[in-house]
Amino acid sequence: MMLNKVRIFCAVAFFMPIGIMAQEEIIKPMSLEECVNYALENNRNLKTTRLEEAIAETQVGETRSMGLPQVKLQSGINYNYQIQRAFLPNSIITGDPNAEGFTPVQFSPEYDGNAVASVSQLLFDGSYFVGLQAAKTLRELRQKESNQSEIETVEAITKAYYLVLITEERLELLNANKEQLDRVLKETKALYESGFAEKIDIDRITVNYNNIQTENNKANRSYDMTMDMLKFQMGMSLNSPLALSGDISSLTLEAEEYLGKTENFDFRERTEYSILQTNQDLANLDLRNNKATHLPKLYANFNYGYNTGVNSTDELFNFSNNWLEFGAVGISLTWDIFTGLNRSSKMEKNRIQIEQIEIQKEQLKSSINMEIKQAKDDLKSAKESLDVQKQNMELALSVYNQIEIKYKNGLASSRELLDAETSKKEAETNYYSSLYDAVIAKIELEKALGILY
Repeated sequence: MMLNKVRIFCAVAFFMPIGIMAQEEIIKPMSLEECVNYALENNRNLKTTRLEEAIAETQVGETRSMGLPQVKLQSGINYNYQIQRAFLPNSIITGDPNAEGFTPVQFSPEYDGNAVASVSQLLFDGSYFVGLQAAKTLRELRQKESNQSEIETVEAITKAYYLVLITEERLELLNANKEQLDRVLKETKALYESGFAEKIDIDRITVNYNNIQTENNKANRSYDMTMDMLKFQMGMSLNSPLALSGDISSLTLEAEEYLGKTENFDFRERTEYSILQTNQDLANLDLRNNKATHLPKLYANFNYGYNTGVNSTDELFNFSNNWLEFGAVGISLTWDIFTGLNRSSKMEKNRIQIEQIEIQKEQLKSSINMEIKQAKDDLKSAKESLDVQKQNMELALSVYNQIEIKYKNGLASSRELLDAETSKKEAETNYYSSLYDAVIAKIELEKALGILY
């Protein structure tokens, strides 16, 4: 019995690590490109705009169907329980021209029915061809709007992605600072116990240690928040695990690579300008459509059917004798010659809309030029500030290390050490703030040049 228990224990001990490893979820770190691709598939706003594309596609089919044959089948049977009668003069019924009065006469049967199949084919309608082209242009507009949403999503993902990396790097530095200050605190306590430091030195360092602990906790919460924001922008569940594979140091922040793109900029690379152009095309098509309403509409018609009229249900279903066939084929034309100046008013409205969009295009060009110039200047300024803050951070770290050595050797006070630590922490904060500003400035310039995505 004891031997069996030992065997069971050994088996459990052997398979337990395998079970634990199987339950562990292996998280593959995602690059910026992978995060963007995930967002393009799962972002809810993008899904909505793509459904607008699908709706526009159905509108093309709806417009095209107007030019295809229209087939209808109509059938019905009626029981005329109270038949309306007509009054005929008695002079007609009797043949006596002097006869007076009227006699009610029933002309309709108690039961009547019909079954008709009709086919109508559009032969000519100037508005139809313009409408078909307008539907295709509307589909193009929805595609461009969807592309605009994709650009906005890429922008949001890129900013959130680098903010996570910057927060992560800053958190690592805060942890290193905390460990460094913890070491200094322990050394100071040892010096105090040996009589080489005062109690006030321990208190001062403890205050800074508590502050950096609070700042560390705040940075951890900030990291969680930025990670949740990235997940939200990607369309990922906030409870899903996510790890990033990027490195902020690999990001190029130089502006020189974009200088050639700012000269003779092609405004069509900006989706906003392309959308305005498509709206202008739609306004022109609407103008053409209103002009086309001057033309007649021509249809070919064909119908064929049966009808009946009897006074009993037995006769109603005697199809061979009591149902009579009829049919017709022909061409119909409708022509709205005068519409009370309604058509002219619509055309004038179209011309004003086209002029309005032209002004908006010129305004957008000026706005884009200013946006590019400002984004380029912002990137240069942010890069200059980043270089200075990086140098300041390195200098502050060097000063702190020197003061720390002096402090350990009794050549510097705890106040000098803490002042150096405060300056180092301030320089680090300024550096990461400048780094984030530089990253955002580069993303804004890429967006302004229409090359973000």
